[in-house]
Amino acid sequence: MDQDFPFTIRDVAGLLRLHIRHKNAISYDADCPFCGEKKGKLNLNLKKNVFKCNRCGESGGMLALYGKLYGVDNKTARQEIEEALYGNVPAKEYKVTVKTVEKQEPEIENSPPASDEVKHKTYTMFFSLLALAETHKQKLLKRGFTEEQIDKNGYKSTPVFGFKGLTRKLLEAGCTVKGVPGFYQEEDGEWSVYFNPKSGGFLIPVRNLDGLIVGAQIRLDRPYDGRKYIWLSSASFPMGVSSGSPVHLAGTPGAKTVFVTEGPLKGDLSHALSGRTFGCVPGVNQHANLQLFLKSMKAAGTEFVYEAYDMDKLVKTVCRGDYNEDCIHCPHYREDWKNRVILCKKKQMKRQNIQRGCGKLAGICKELGLPGKTLTWDLDKDGDWAEHVKGVDDYLFQLEQNK
Repeated sequence: MDQDFPFTIRDVAGLLRLHIRHKNAISYDADCPFCGEKKGKLNLNLKKNVFKCNRCGESGGMLALYGKLYGVDNKTARQEIEEALYGNVPAKEYKVTVKTVEKQEPEIENSPPASDEVKHKTYTMFFSLLALAETHKQKLLKRGFTEEQIDKNGYKSTPVFGFKGLTRKLLEAGCTVKGVPGFYQEEDGEWSVYFNPKSGGFLIPVRNLDGLIVGAQIRLDRPYDGRKYIWLSSASFPMGVSSGSPVHLAGTPGAKTVFVTEGPLKGDLSHALSGRTFGCVPGVNQHANLQLFLKSMKAAGTEFVYEAYDMDKLVKTVCRGDYNEDCIHCPHYREDWKNRVILCKKKQMKRQNIQRGCGKLAGICKELGLPGKTLTWDLDKDGDWAEHVKGVDDYLFQLEQNK
């Protein structure tokens, strides 16, 4: 991060809601808001805080990225960015002005999503062809699962080679791969499943209310770009398809009380430790499918909803130079945090974003006529998170250990 700025081009990209196609530690490839290109030709350099579209040629720094879209100078751009990121001013809408470019690459054609029944048949067979590495098994045991629960939930390690061969076995067994997230068609016409060296880890089946496997997440061995989990998806490849970010059910459809939390693995463990039913969104602000999920749960008998998102919804916002590696560039980095109360804008924004997701859940429950309550734990005397136990699964595991 530039020492003179409390934000980076990553923050500006999020504010502009750019469609990010590919990520790594030093750059993003996004759809270009200047020429309307949909193939990730806009490169954002996260180290230098600059951008360039390899299709229309538009380029500049992070203030120019905002300023050129809204038609404002750099001073105004900085002011509006800070107001939107750290204040209560909502981000403005902008209109994409499509530039004429002589040559355009053809769009990637995706497959229509397969039915849940087709996905389940294919995924069930696919998981049966995989094994769980001992290292992953030990991590799951350490997390709090039993061997029986690990087997029942069906976690498997990601394959490292033989992707076409695995897919061929599925087809020979009568499974359909077209329309199933993760599978795609290569240039030679053969079908394959998409994994890469960065996606190594173990697979977590994501199940709907009928217990059908309709998607899969990967718990990464080596998290990157702040992500520990990614979806098994093939949306960026010919005849591939997006995961759709389904809500995972760990427990009983229509349980009288349901707890809503983040992530299928967290929900699986929480259910295993407590016996209660958990609805698991991919992330606190990924609620596109949450309303339909809760509506279906209510129709099946659910009467009450607990919000059980991670406790960083109440993270302390005082600056201690510990938010991330960029803190060393913060103007307040060398201040005496013990004797001065300086608020961290990053922590403020994180808390606001998480609470926005909590508010969305509350709004959905109100609309559906489902009473609910926020579940909290590990609070300090001021009612903030004491920063000892973060997730509901961690909390339940601690209770189990203290018995």
